[in-house]
Amino acid sequence: MNQKARLPRLWTMLTNRPKNTVTITSVCLTISALIVTYFRASPIRGSSDFDFDPIFNIPRPPLETPVPTTKIIIEQVVMYASGLVGVALGAIDAHRTKTLLPVILPISGALIAFPELMLDVLGGLYHPWPSTYPSLHLLGREIVPWISVWFGYGAFMQMLLRSLRNDCTTQTLWLYWGAMVLGDLLIEEIFLPLGAWKYYGNQPLRVWSLPWWWLPCNSVGVFLATAIAFRAERHLQGWKVLAVVFTTPMSVAATYGAIALPCWFAVNGVFSWIVTQTLGLITMALGLGLFCVILESILGRKAFVMEGRGEIEATGFTDEEEAYHD
Repeated sequence: MNQKARLPRLWTMLTNRPKNTVTITSVCLTISALIVTYFRASPIRGSSDFDFDPIFNIPRPPLETPVPTTKIIIEQVVMYASGLVGVALGAIDAHRTKTLLPVILPISGALIAFPELMLDVLGGLYHPWPSTYPSLHLLGREIVPWISVWFGYGAFMQMLLRSLRNDCTTQTLWLYWGAMVLGDLLIEEIFLPLGAWKYYGNQPLRVWSLPWWWLPCNSVGVFLATAIAFRAERHLQGWKVLAVVFTTPMSVAATYGAIALPCWFAVNGVFSWIVTQTLGLITMALGLGLFCVILESILGRKAFVMEGRGEIEATGFTDEEEAYHD
């Protein structure tokens, strides 16, 4: 009985003290990652996964990786289906609200594939791709021009936009972010062993197949894109809604630029275990900080007031009043 009574009290304590919850969760994940990576073999310089290009002096991709065509097709089908679910949900909302933003936002997720071309080189990610298929080249390596994983975020983006429109609580936004992180982790851990893509170089926080530092970069980038679209919605009327096609990939690229630099140094360098993992933890901390900044500066919420809603809208200022004060 006492044990059953402790669980509700523990849950109440954690929900009433969100900063403590975030701190405890972060510490537990950090300790787990450090323990696993400490006992995990470091990449060996000169191996296929950590061989430096003599011209560009960065790790070269493992071009000899077999192309698992069937498995790539399965991955593409799964991710395109997820993206189409987002578009379908958006079409329902668009019909109800008479605006195209709910449809264009999940579609815009597919365009993140283009900044991905640069991010893959800096972050050490290789997509096996038949040489006879269309592709681009950057810094001496072949790049896949259409990466379906990002389109798979379309369902998350649309559901998050719907929740923001319904003035959900800040706790709901934290849960959405957590769901995006877990969804990304699940997809990666399913398809990485199948060979759909491969990480190389000196990757920090490689707990299982996925280096964890990619998780905040991906999820916060998509969260930022949705938050910007929601905040600018009243300006995105008519043809102007097409601006989201550009702001979404720009948001993801900006997120990587803001928080991924420590890990880019690690991936493309030769460092000790402690330095490599510290650089990864810095990126993780920056991702958490950036998420809180988005909540406060873009969505107008107190990051750790879980029952709070959009305080900016609650102030009651209009455009004319803001212009007057300026």
